[in-house]
Amino acid sequence: MSGEGRTKGRRRFFSQALGVGGGALLAGVVGCGDEGPTATSSTPTDPAPSPPTRARAPLLPGKDMDALIAHGTTPPAYETRRELLGTSVVTATPRFFVRQNVPLPPEEILADRDGWTVQVRGVREPGEIRVDELRRLGLSTVAMVIQCSGNGRRFFEHGPSGSPWAVGAAGCAIWSGVKLSTVVERFGGVSEGARFLTTTGGEPLPEGVAREDAVVERSIPVGKALEDCLLAWEMNGEPIPLVHGGPLRLIVPGYYGVNQVKFVQQVAFTEAPTAAKIHATGYRMRAIGEEGAADQPSMWAMGPKSFVTYPTARTPQRAGTLQVTGVAFGGTEAVAKVEVSVDGETWREAALVGPDLGPYAWRVFHLAIEASVGALPLFSRVTTVSGRVQREQRLENERGYGNESWRDMGVVVQVCAPDDEACLRPPEDAPGARRRREGPVELSEAGRRGRAIFREQAQPSCATCHALAEAEAGGVVGPNLDELGPSLEQVRAAVANGVGSMPSFTQLLTPEQIEDVAAYVFEATR
Repeated sequence: MSGEGRTKGRRRFFSQALGVGGGALLAGVVGCGDEGPTATSSTPTDPAPSPPTRARAPLLPGKDMDALIAHGTTPPAYETRRELLGTSVVTATPRFFVRQNVPLPPEEILADRDGWTVQVRGVREPGEIRVDELRRLGLSTVAMVIQCSGNGRRFFEHGPSGSPWAVGAAGCAIWSGVKLSTVVERFGGVSEGARFLTTTGGEPLPEGVAREDAVVERSIPVGKALEDCLLAWEMNGEPIPLVHGGPLRLIVPGYYGVNQVKFVQQVAFTEAPTAAKIHATGYRMRAIGEEGAADQPSMWAMGPKSFVTYPTARTPQRAGTLQVTGVAFGGTEAVAKVEVSVDGETWREAALVGPDLGPYAWRVFHLAIEASVGALPLFSRVTTVSGRVQREQRLENERGYGNESWRDMGVVVQVCAPDDEACLRPPEDAPGARRRREGPVELSEAGRRGRAIFREQAQPSCATCHALAEAEAGGVVGPNLDELGPSLEQVRAAVANGVGSMPSFTQLLTPEQIEDVAAYVFEATR
């Protein structure tokens, strides 16, 4: 094949394999500007996570920024590149994904880790305890997967608001601390009638925003809290870094990341769950178009999930024997087996390699396969010890939560002739960030009305939380809208339904006003 032919073939492959396909990518989100293939019964709906932006993301202390994909910087949202998750069971801390609902506390809170104090309420002898006192109560260690509830959101076709995670908002770490049940014994036991553990994080709360709208406070069943939860001060053998919740983090094995409250300030055993928005209406599994409500399922326990980590669409391979690796976990139970498929119909069992670190950790799997030149789909599915099998199709829901679909998690690998250097050359990182606006903004009539609402009429004011240059807004609680560049649909959904610590504005704004705000943000960031 000529060099020109190889180049054309390569372009054709990546136009098919590197993008979004059947799932609609959240328009305008940093690092996510790919186009992609049409999903079929034998090709994954999205073979590769979006490439990092060409402009280097701001540094996070201790982080390998080349291994991370930036979806937002304020608050930080970074996922691990699929092919860099490794094969050693434990995810390296510098490559572990980062997710914050609100901005990080200052580094100064780590100056005296042992002096960090936790309030203990809803017990027979309420009080407070320092980390150095917790250390004297005992020691427990658990290896477990932490996964963002929205991991896999990128594959949903309706474009849910939030970070467009592919598969890299998950990692497996070893956490060390003291069992919560031991702490409870120290304070005389749980008060009668308590049904929940409610944990409060130590993130600073912004001025002008109601506490319940911004505080990171989650409730879980008291039985789970006393079964195996930890108050942890160590991650992978080192003090927990600030971005991962140091100096003290609640660890809830088998539950989604939002329940693993960081910077723990208070643990309280309560009769009712917290009224904080992040729990009461946020992180709820709900139908598309519905608002969050307390009677909807909360994002607590994870289900079984697996995905190939190597090779991927970004790591072309020579024809012949390919070494396929990936990770699999059972959520709240151990992995029994993992299977791999090249067509989504016939399956071969893979070997589980490396140490078994317990039911909450993931297992690394491996399978050697023979591959000829062309596009090679790769899927994996996990079965747990109780017989639960990873689902084929995702459960459609408003916020794009809980995606366990093996079909969505699939990849397409380019397999090349051994001497085809053009084919074998890894793709360049595309500039995923949208084009920045230059010069003055010309607003439509709706945009001008929306600007007034954004700056003055909405309560709390949008400018209190968000940064937007055109509005002269410098808020740091919510995403920087100039970086995000959201679509009309994203703004409309966020204002109507709420997102993260942002409340729904449907009780304060008319549908027409919501449309005006959406028009303004869209026009101001283009």
